[in-house]
Amino acid sequence: METTVLTRLEPPLGWVIFNRPQVKNAFNLQMWEEVPKAILQVAQTEGIRVILLKGEGGHFGAGADIKELLEYAQDPLLARAYADKVNFCFSTMGQVEVPLIALVEGYTLGGGAMVATACDLRVVSKNATVGIPLPRLGLAVEPLGIKRLIETVGLSWATKFLLTADPIPLEELRLSGWASSLVDQESLEEEARTLAARILKNSPTAIQMTKRIIHQWLRSPLEGEDKILEEAFARCMLGEDFQEGARAFMEKRKPGFST
Repeated sequence: METTVLTRLEPPLGWVIFNRPQVKNAFNLQMWEEVPKAILQVAQTEGIRVILLKGEGGHFGAGADIKELLEYAQDPLLARAYADKVNFCFSTMGQVEVPLIALVEGYTLGGGAMVATACDLRVVSKNATVGIPLPRLGLAVEPLGIKRLIETVGLSWATKFLLTADPIPLEELRLSGWASSLVDQESLEEEARTLAARILKNSPTAIQMTKRIIHQWLRSPLEGEDKILEEAFARCMLGEDFQEGARAFMEKRKPGFST
């Protein structure tokens, strides 16, 4: 089995690197399982004070592996297990007390965009294509992802990004605050390291406690979260619209959704 997530230690920096370049780092179930494990492993390494996340091959993450999703969508239990893995990844990222910086480049779509959103800061390359096109596949974003997006850019911007499902213009990423920095492609890693260096000037304890406070602030539970999650996947991942949207995506045609 291939390793879909790599780690690299450069104390005080740690790296978590998505390693499916052959599919532009599309997230499969194995990645959803390995990402939180890798982040925790690096975060718990002595001397690591900032974690940088990036993708191999020039793309942060091109959404979910649609072919695999179609397979899981045939069985309600498998569909719910998949949803639980995604939810656990976002939950874990929110609890880590080491700052997370995403290096956003190339395709950063769907699940990839939501992983970047779950980071504390995002350095965005001007070559990036960022968007959350899940509704075009007949899917809704899971509750924790929507919650984090709203808290990152506000309700108005989040609603626009989610409901239109369009690629998000770079200027809107900047204006909404989703992009912490917007730089030329050749400056992406340098800018991320510069941002990390600014964090490293500060008290480690103060940064850790700040992250803990932020986590406590964000952790207020979604009312009926389990019910919302179950309904979202029952009506979306297990429904006819997802079957049509996913097949249309793979056949490179427009979907014909039911009304």
